[in-house]
Amino acid sequence: MKFILSRTEDYQFHSKKWIVGNALLFWLITRIIAAAILIGCTAIYKSYDINPETLTAFNGDPSVARHFGKIINSLLSIMLIAPIIEEGIFRLWLSFKKWQVALSLTLIPLTIIWQNYKSFALWQSTVFVIVSAIVFYGVYYGCNQNFLNDIKKHHLVLAAWITSIGFGLIHLIAFSTLTWSLLPYCLCIILIPLFAGCACTYLRINLGFWWGLGMHIFNNIPAAIVMLSL
Repeated sequence: MKFILSRTEDYQFHSKKWIVGNALLFWLITRIIAAAILIGCTAIYKSYDINPETLTAFNGDPSVARHFGKIINSLLSIMLIAPIIEEGIFRLWLSFKKWQVALSLTLIPLTIIWQNYKSFALWQSTVFVIVSAIVFYGVYYGCNQNFLNDIKKHHLVLAAWITSIGFGLIHLIAFSTLTWSLLPYCLCIILIPLFAGCACTYLRINLGFWWGLGMHIFNNIPAAIVMLSL
């Protein structure tokens, strides 16, 4: 049986309902597996009198994210802003259409502005906006669509793996403390966004961008519920 990231042609053989069901089943099973691995990893640390839960904090944890600002702002970020930005950067380009590839890359400097809008001076934001415009113009007018189509034809599965792994690993920057000794624990935690990213990638490739975005929002619902209960 093929891993979900290798199933790039399911749309040719299965209905939308089947594809969505397959993604949800994968999400549920991998969620359980990731939780079991994390529990086992934490137990190993504690057997050596090390409590990794007190040594670092994951900013994706609802109890941590809740303290970033007002509850409405945190919920808006978790349920809408973050999914749109992350899907735009990591999975929009998987169509290999020039304008979507260009927009994905353009979102990177724009996201930097959004994350640092309180600390950036006007000139810094202006520089990043100019960089965004240059990136979009350069990719859109500099890339050959036939070249992109050829990459998609021969390397779509590889692209799916690269973007899914990258999506998981980028979450390492969300830890308050990251050391070599804590790396195994941190890697276990990011298995959850890694597997969720695989499901989003699968839906994006087989059904389109909005389906992947919907999966991302669905994945964030438990965090939103926990945040509301705090």
